[in-house]
Amino acid sequence: MFDNIERIAVFDFDGTLYKKNSILSFCYFYYCKKPLRLWRIFMQLFAWGLWKTKRINTTIFKARFICFIASDSSGEVERMAILFWENRPEFNEEILLALKRCQSDSLCPVVISASPDLFILPACKKLGIKYVIATKLLIQNGCYSLGKNCRGLEKITRLKEVFPTQTVAIAYSDNNDDLPLLRSAEHGFIVKNGCIISEI
Repeated sequence: MFDNIERIAVFDFDGTLYKKNSILSFCYFYYCKKPLRLWRIFMQLFAWGLWKTKRINTTIFKARFICFIASDSSGEVERMAILFWENRPEFNEEILLALKRCQSDSLCPVVISASPDLFILPACKKLGIKYVIATKLLIQNGCYSLGKNCRGLEKITRLKEVFPTQTVAIAYSDNNDDLPLLRSAEHGFIVKNGCIISEI
């Protein structure tokens, strides 16, 4: 499947390509479009309290936080995600330029993110990024849950599963949890406030 891909360029999404937190932004957009479900904020705040007091882990917290999409089909969530990203200007210009350079240099761009995959796929398609590795949004019997949080060392594991022989030529991230990922690349760049500040 990837025989024609030799070198890849890896991009974190939230805080790197996208200026904000995509889950929070999408949640706000969802509530604006469907205000009758605003009461679910109380469920989210309760889950946040449990997470902050370390009574639940991050994966469980995020699974509970996405209650704003509960009762909608995956098709409806996808429709809302496409609508959300249609006119979304909040991308970091310097990282977009880095993305374009990678594409011009025949590097295969890959987004790897802790955000639910269905939430960010339309944005990646808009940016011309074909390969997206993210936290899996799962649905069973009409209920949503999340797969293992694609964060930190899990990103390296998932990347090697998808691209076992390809060289990570370059990587960008604003997250300290991604330092091992940056170090695994030939060139790893730390991003802060949308700007590339140093090579690790």
